[in-house]
Amino acid sequence: MLKNKFKLLIIILLTIISTINSLNAQNRIHSPYSRFGLGDLQPYSNSQYVAMGGIGYAIGSSTSVNFLNPASYTKFDSLSFIFEGGMLSNFTTLETSTLSQKSNYTSLSYLTFGFPINSWWKASFGLLPFSSVGYKITDHQVDPNFGNVDFKYEGQGGINQFFIGQAIKINSNLSFGVNVSYLFGTVDKIRSIHPLDSAYVFDVKVKNSITYGNFNFNFGLQYFKNLKNDYIFGSGIVFSNAMNSSVKEDYLAYSFSETSSGYEYIHDTSLIAKESDIKSDIHLPLSLGIGLSLEKRNKWLIGADFNWQNWESYTYNDVKDSLSNSIRISIGGMIKPNIYSTNYLKRITYKAGFRYSPTYLKLDGEQIDEFGISFGVGLPLRKSKSTINLGVEIGKRGTTNNGLISENFTKFTIGFSAYDFWFYKRKFD
Repeated sequence: MLKNKFKLLIIILLTIISTINSLNAQNRIHSPYSRFGLGDLQPYSNSQYVAMGGIGYAIGSSTSVNFLNPASYTKFDSLSFIFEGGMLSNFTTLETSTLSQKSNYTSLSYLTFGFPINSWWKASFGLLPFSSVGYKITDHQVDPNFGNVDFKYEGQGGINQFFIGQAIKINSNLSFGVNVSYLFGTVDKIRSIHPLDSAYVFDVKVKNSITYGNFNFNFGLQYFKNLKNDYIFGSGIVFSNAMNSSVKEDYLAYSFSETSSGYEYIHDTSLIAKESDIKSDIHLPLSLGIGLSLEKRNKWLIGADFNWQNWESYTYNDVKDSLSNSIRISIGGMIKPNIYSTNYLKRITYKAGFRYSPTYLKLDGEQIDEFGISFGVGLPLRKSKSTINLGVEIGKRGTTNNGLISENFTKFTIGFSAYDFWFYKRKFD
């Protein structure tokens, strides 16, 4: 028995290593809005919580890892081990006042583990995306000296986070937890100039590669109160402090000509400018969130979350990026008709939710808002607490006003939550 568990732990570690390589290789998004700030911030995409509008600050579960509030880990069973993993597929239609373009991608959305240390101390660890960058923009202009010129902007890459979480029970109602995350990844931002009317003026490209390697801390509290008739009131608060950190930047500039097949021919190597391992400073903002929930034990749950982030304080090398403070409001819930029924449809968990967010982007005087409506189901496996979770979110971000872009998206999530008893001795193996 123990030998099998040890083999499984080795498989888990190998899975994490291969997943890190996969996350570094894949491009998780296609959005011109990912050009700004740290890119497109990735919400926690566990299908169990996404299907409820993304609520989670005041939710605790014995069968699921709730990264949104680390204090929730104290809900793990004292004899259990939890593994969760999921995938996200995003189908987006990008629209301006005159043009429309479709894009889609599929990526890993989370890989998390939860387990007890003792009856009052629980832990978790996992791998999640933090932000993504993926865009290609062409700006056509007429220059008085060079005629028609295309300015092209490209970006790709992203930031991932590996976290270790700890939570303790302060008393029967109150819990405290902390997630320590290591943010890592590389973002490439490329600018190029393409004179179209002159055969004697070369194209010029500037490439910046930014490598992140920073720690981030997230603290949480949860309070649950048992009421009459199996009702449970829950509340939660999360806090991430502002942090100053450093990143490394590589810089490369060169002149070139591009063939019809897309091959770049570099002309004069004396025009190449290159610098490596440039240290740059970054200021990550403070974040605060609160949540409330009301639950009828084994029947239903409703909840609401509010989050605020101080993105106006964000700087890169002491330069602000014209970002605005963001908020997120989420409302959602779930219904469990009868978890003990012999009718499988009554044992399914049905979920729905809504979220709205004025994001940290304000461009050309227009606030870039985002909203989504979500639905999902939790499909229990036979004779087990493990589940398959399916979710869909339909939403919109941005506007076509002032030449901006509207993104209409449909996100599909599929996740697997495995629950197993590890920490007890069997009489028969």
